[in-house]
Amino acid sequence: MSATELARALHALVGELDAAAEEVVRAEFGVTHSQLSFMMPLFIHGELDVTSLAAMNRVSVAAVSKRVGWFVGRDLIQAEHPAGDAKRVVLTLTGEGRRLARTASARLTRGLDELLVGWPEERRSVFMELVVDVTETIHANRDNAVMETA
Repeated sequence: MSATELARALHALVGELDAAAEEVVRAEFGVTHSQLSFMMPLFIHGELDVTSLAAMNRVSVAAVSKRVGWFVGRDLIQAEHPAGDAKRVVLTLTGEGRRLARTASARLTRGLDELLVGWPEERRSVFMELVVDVTETIHANRDNAVMETA
Protein backbone atom coordinates (compact mmCIF):
# COMPACT_ATOMS: atom_id res chain seq x y z
CA MET A 1 0.00 0.00 0.00
CA SER A 2 1.37 3.41 -0.92
CA ALA A 3 1.52 6.37 1.45
CA THR A 4 -1.15 8.05 -0.68
CA GLU A 5 -3.52 5.11 -0.31
CA LEU A 6 -2.89 4.96 3.44
CA ALA A 7 -3.48 8.70 3.78
CA ARG A 8 -6.78 8.41 1.87
CA ALA A 9 -7.90 5.45 4.00
CA LEU A 10 -7.06 7.25 7.24
CA HIS A 11 -8.77 10.42 6.04
CA ALA A 12 -11.90 8.41 5.18
CA LEU A 13 -11.89 6.71 8.61
CA VAL A 14 -11.51 9.99 10.49
CA GLY A 15 -14.20 11.54 8.30
CA GLU A 16 -16.66 8.75 9.10
CA LEU A 17 -15.94 8.98 12.83
CA ASP A 18 -16.26 12.77 12.82
CA ALA A 19 -19.53 12.65 10.86
CA ALA A 20 -21.03 10.10 13.26
CA ALA A 21 -19.87 12.12 16.29
CA GLU A 22 -21.26 15.33 14.79
CA GLU A 23 -24.69 13.77 14.26
CA VAL A 24 -24.91 12.47 17.83
CA VAL A 25 -23.55 15.55 19.57
CA ARG A 26 -25.72 18.01 17.61
CA ALA A 27 -28.89 15.95 17.99
CA GLU A 28 -28.51 15.00 21.63
CA PHE A 29 -26.57 17.89 23.16
CA GLY A 30 -27.16 20.91 20.94
CA VAL A 31 -23.48 21.66 20.32
CA THR A 32 -21.13 20.80 17.52
CA HIS A 33 -18.43 18.18 17.81
CA SER A 34 -15.90 20.99 17.38
CA GLN A 35 -17.41 22.88 20.33
CA LEU A 36 -17.33 19.76 22.50
CA SER A 37 -13.72 19.05 21.46
CA PHE A 38 -12.77 22.63 22.37
CA MET A 39 -14.02 22.02 25.93
CA MET A 40 -12.48 18.59 26.49
CA PRO A 41 -9.01 19.75 27.62
CA LEU A 42 -10.74 21.68 30.41
CA PHE A 43 -12.69 18.55 31.35
CA ILE A 44 -9.51 16.47 31.42
CA HIS A 45 -7.11 18.97 33.02
CA GLY A 46 -9.38 21.28 35.01
CA GLU A 47 -8.37 24.91 34.89
CA LEU A 48 -6.22 26.12 32.00
CA ASP A 49 -5.13 29.53 30.85
CA VAL A 50 -5.99 30.66 27.33
CA THR A 51 -2.47 29.92 26.05
CA SER A 52 -2.56 26.32 27.32
CA LEU A 53 -6.05 25.70 25.92
CA ALA A 54 -4.90 27.08 22.56
CA ALA A 55 -1.91 24.73 22.53
CA MET A 56 -4.05 21.72 23.43
CA ASN A 57 -6.57 22.56 20.71
CA ARG A 58 -3.75 23.33 18.26
CA VAL A 59 -5.11 26.78 17.50
CA SER A 60 -3.92 30.32 18.13
CA VAL A 61 -4.48 32.24 21.35
CA ALA A 62 -6.57 34.67 19.29
CA ALA A 63 -8.82 31.80 18.13
CA VAL A 64 -9.43 30.70 21.72
CA SER A 65 -10.06 34.26 22.86
CA LYS A 66 -12.56 34.70 20.05
CA ARG A 67 -14.48 31.49 20.94
CA VAL A 68 -14.53 31.75 24.74
CA GLY A 69 -17.36 34.29 24.82
CA TRP A 70 -19.75 31.83 23.20
CA PHE A 71 -19.07 29.25 25.93
CA VAL A 72 -19.22 31.81 28.74
CA GLY A 73 -22.55 33.09 27.39
CA ARG A 74 -24.00 29.59 27.58
CA ASP A 75 -22.66 28.96 31.11
CA LEU A 76 -20.33 26.19 29.93
CA ILE A 77 -17.00 27.89 30.70
CA GLN A 78 -16.03 30.38 33.37
CA ALA A 79 -13.27 32.90 32.60
CA GLU A 80 -11.42 34.69 35.39
CA HIS A 81 -8.40 36.93 35.79
CA PRO A 82 -6.11 35.72 38.59
CA ALA A 83 -5.42 38.32 41.28
CA GLY A 84 -2.56 40.56 40.26
CA ASP A 85 -2.48 39.43 36.61
CA ALA A 86 -5.05 41.33 34.58
CA LYS A 87 -3.69 39.99 31.26
CA ARG A 88 -3.93 36.29 32.10
CA VAL A 89 -7.30 34.58 31.66
CA VAL A 90 -7.91 31.27 33.43
CA LEU A 91 -10.70 29.05 32.13
CA THR A 92 -12.66 26.31 33.90
CA LEU A 93 -15.78 24.38 33.04
CA THR A 94 -18.89 25.34 34.94
CA GLY A 95 -21.05 22.61 36.47
CA GLU A 96 -23.12 22.61 33.28
CA GLY A 97 -19.97 22.42 31.17
CA ARG A 98 -18.67 19.44 33.15
CA ARG A 99 -22.04 17.69 32.86
CA LEU A 100 -22.10 18.25 29.10
CA ALA A 101 -18.52 17.04 28.62
CA ARG A 102 -19.04 13.97 30.81
CA THR A 103 -22.36 12.87 29.32
CA ALA A 104 -21.43 13.64 25.70
CA SER A 105 -18.12 11.82 26.05
CA ALA A 106 -19.86 8.75 27.48
CA ARG A 107 -22.46 8.90 24.70
CA LEU A 108 -19.77 9.06 22.02
CA THR A 109 -18.08 6.01 23.54
CA ARG A 110 -21.38 4.10 23.39
CA GLY A 111 -21.83 5.37 19.84
CA LEU A 112 -18.49 3.94 18.79
CA ASP A 113 -19.48 0.60 20.29
CA GLU A 114 -22.71 0.79 18.26
CA LEU A 115 -20.76 1.55 15.07
CA LEU A 116 -18.45 -1.41 15.68
CA VAL A 117 -21.18 -3.96 16.40
CA GLY A 118 -20.23 -7.23 14.80
CA TRP A 119 -16.55 -6.42 14.58
CA PRO A 120 -14.74 -9.17 16.52
CA GLU A 121 -13.04 -8.18 19.78
CA GLU A 122 -9.73 -9.69 18.70
CA ARG A 123 -9.69 -7.43 15.62
CA ARG A 124 -10.51 -4.42 17.81
CA SER A 125 -7.54 -5.26 20.04
CA VAL A 126 -5.16 -5.63 17.10
CA PHE A 127 -6.45 -2.40 15.57
CA MET A 128 -6.00 -0.56 18.88
CA GLU A 129 -2.40 -1.75 19.14
CA LEU A 130 -1.74 -0.60 15.57
CA VAL A 131 -3.36 2.80 16.14
CA VAL A 132 -1.25 3.38 19.27
CA ASP A 133 1.90 2.24 17.48
CA VAL A 134 1.27 4.39 14.41
CA THR A 135 0.41 7.41 16.57
CA GLU A 136 3.63 7.05 18.59
CA THR A 137 5.69 6.58 15.41
CA ILE A 138 4.20 9.63 13.73
CA HIS A 139 4.65 11.71 16.88
CA ALA A 140 8.32 10.72 17.21
CA ASN A 141 9.03 11.21 13.51
CA ARG A 142 7.21 14.55 13.47
CA ASP A 143 9.29 15.77 16.42
CA ASN A 144 12.48 14.61 14.69
CA ALA A 145 11.46 16.21 11.39
CA VAL A 146 10.73 19.51 13.17
CA MET A 147 14.07 19.38 14.98
CA GLU A 148 15.96 18.65 11.74
CA THR A 149 14.40 21.59 9.89
CA ALA A 150 14.99 24.06 12.75
